[in-house]
Amino acid sequence: LEASMASTANVTVDGMMATEPFLTRDPRTMDWPLAGDKQFIIFLFAAYIYIVKVGGPWFMKYRKPYDDIKPLIILYNAAMVLLNCYFVVAFLSKSYLGGGYSLLCQGINYEARDEVTMSILVLCWWYVMVRIADFLDTIFFVLRKKYSHVSFLHVVHHILVVFNGWFGLTYGADGHVTFGVILNSFVHVIMYSYYFLSLLGPSVKKHLWWKRYLTLFQLAQFVMIFLHTLMPLFISCGYPRTHTYIVLSQAAFFFVMFIRFYLKAYSDKKDASIDGQAVKDKVH
Repeated sequence: LEASMASTANVTVDGMMATEPFLTRDPRTMDWPLAGDKQFIIFLFAAYIYIVKVGGPWFMKYRKPYDDIKPLIILYNAAMVLLNCYFVVAFLSKSYLGGGYSLLCQGINYEARDEVTMSILVLCWWYVMVRIADFLDTIFFVLRKKYSHVSFLHVVHHILVVFNGWFGLTYGADGHVTFGVILNSFVHVIMYSYYFLSLLGPSVKKHLWWKRYLTLFQLAQFVMIFLHTLMPLFISCGYPRTHTYIVLSQAAFFFVMFIRFYLKAYSDKKDASIDGQAVKDKVH
């Protein structure tokens, strides 16, 4: 820990008075696909909302649920477990466990183009691609006519996660936020593992007693991210203030939404009537 703390040069406690640009376009990703492309990201979100809220339900109106796609969903969940495991290991090895990152406060150096830094940015790009692939969750719900799972929280969460990735690629994806990316990838491992196991049949599903605690695990994630993101407000390490405020506001927003969801789902302890809903209202 001391070694990683030492890597954050010129750390002071007077960062509250620091001045900085509102946003800085990351020159390292200037020519990358998706990064900075406002038209594409707006089109992507509009298409996603239309498909899952309008076009998809219209298409399925007179059709039976496509329950025969379960094997495809099982493969999808298994792939997501493996991909997110890779992200956890890869990000850790290039940041806190091999890249000299400080756990307390890690800034962004927009001029850094060394191999480790650029490999983190490449990882971030692929991370965003996988988060876009998460949209398939919602499409699977629509194809199986599980419209109750396509909730406001579900849709907004998917959109904001992808927006955060796009924002990072455009204005700086490395630095302090890496902690949240690693933690979120780990949460995805746990969540997709549950979804994978839950589709293997009653003999396996009856052992998934820990379903209820998945939402609590997600709540803990938001608390940890919120507390960790507070650090750049008190320690000046070169992490953009705008990034900090965005992460803090979203962590608080999702904590409130998740706690409301948890209380609504479990306050009456009617697990039988809401079986699967706490997890299938997929927000991770």
